[in-house]
Amino acid sequence: MARLVAVVRWFDRTPREVTRSLLRPRKVVAEGDRVLLQDLEPRLDQYLGQLLALQLVVLQQAGQAVAEAPTLAAKANLVEALRIVSTRYRDLVELLPRDVEPLVAMEPFYASSERFAKEVAGADWYEQVLSLHVTTGLLTDFFAAYGGGLHDDDRDAVLRVLTRETGQPLLARELQRAIQQNPRLASRMALWGRRLVGDTLLQMYLAVHGPEDASPAPAQRLEPAFNDIVAAHTRRMDALGLTA
Repeated sequence: MARLVAVVRWFDRTPREVTRSLLRPRKVVAEGDRVLLQDLEPRLDQYLGQLLALQLVVLQQAGQAVAEAPTLAAKANLVEALRIVSTRYRDLVELLPRDVEPLVAMEPFYASSERFAKEVAGADWYEQVLSLHVTTGLLTDFFAAYGGGLHDDDRDAVLRVLTRETGQPLLARELQRAIQQNPRLASRMALWGRRLVGDTLLQMYLAVHGPEDASPAPAQRLEPAFNDIVAAHTRRMDALGLTA
């Protein structure tokens, strides 16, 4: 428990502090001083179990966003995003080893995935949609990098699923439309987006180490591995006209 408290304290900084830490210029460090995601070698069943559990809660979030969408056009766009997530979930299930049931693979990770979903749920529909946009973007990039450590055939199959189609353009379209119609949303959305980064980074860290192997030193060694992931997030926020 003490080790988990330690890593939570490391991540318990404001989202602005987390992002600034990840994006600040760095000196070149020896390979032994840092962890590269593609150098890790996750077990396929555990990797897919985590990914599937998160996809399942994203499906639930997307379904709620469809139900609460304020216009018919928004509902139609979000239904298409929901279809994409559902297809990805189905395709990932097909990649599990034949002797591993999907529910068995997901069970160790589902409770933490549900907690994460509650933390990033948002106060209204606009925050829900931004949460889907930010968290799925970050987590897709993370699992694509983390999956680089899988065996060749498994890695290639996972990357095909993760990169084939995303709902990001559809979500971005709804957010851009909402901000254009109500520019006052922009500052609130930017603040919420920064909060989401911190919560999602913690989820990414726990996906690698789990709560039983949590300490500040490994967390700090993983920071450089997250740089490109957060930089891609910043570009997505810039495209929305929001400050990351």
